[in-house]
Amino acid sequence: MSFLFCKANHHLEVVDRGSMTFRSEHTFLLEAAVASRFFHHEYFWTGSGAERETLPEVVSEIDEWGFPQHRIHGPLIVEGNKRILVVDLGKTLQPGEQAVVNFRHRMKDLKGTFVPMLQVRPSSRVRDHIKLKVSVPNWRGLEVKCHEFASDTEEVLVSRKVPPQQLSPSRLAFEVEILNPSSGKSGHKLEWTHDES
Repeated sequence: MSFLFCKANHHLEVVDRGSMTFRSEHTFLLEAAVASRFFHHEYFWTGSGAERETLPEVVSEIDEWGFPQHRIHGPLIVEGNKRILVVDLGKTLQPGEQAVVNFRHRMKDLKGTFVPMLQVRPSSRVRDHIKLKVSVPNWRGLEVKCHEFASDTEEVLVSRKVPPQQLSPSRLAFEVEILNPSSGKSGHKLEWTHDES
């Protein structure tokens, strides 16, 4: 493994009441385990139907020549629901050196195949903390739960209801923070249900 993950913040926003438009932001504090310049980012997308899938935007500082320090290197690799990106960090990080990598992404689900959850499988990959946040319309009957599950079997180990934070009269946010996630071999997800009417 080239990089250790110190912190990971994930925010998924369902923009419209029909769950067709999404925005997400993912921020990682990385620490090089070996001398490394390229960061491999994996994520999953269950939505479908858009004519062309958009690439995440890498947000970074500008170098002395006016170019972003972090750039996507090569095409997006698609394997079923799995997506793989290679990010050029602009320089080789030496062991112990840290960098923040920030992604923003806009997505469409026109065929209604999106699975309503935000999930991570930390196992031994994130050292300090993971933050999961979803922002959604204030649907009727909305319920959001945080599940801790076994990474190998998908069995739910612990489940709890997450209280809402009011963003506006029509929007709510739900947030959890997982401390020392690498101490176990479990994953975490925010999952939601609501009335279809």
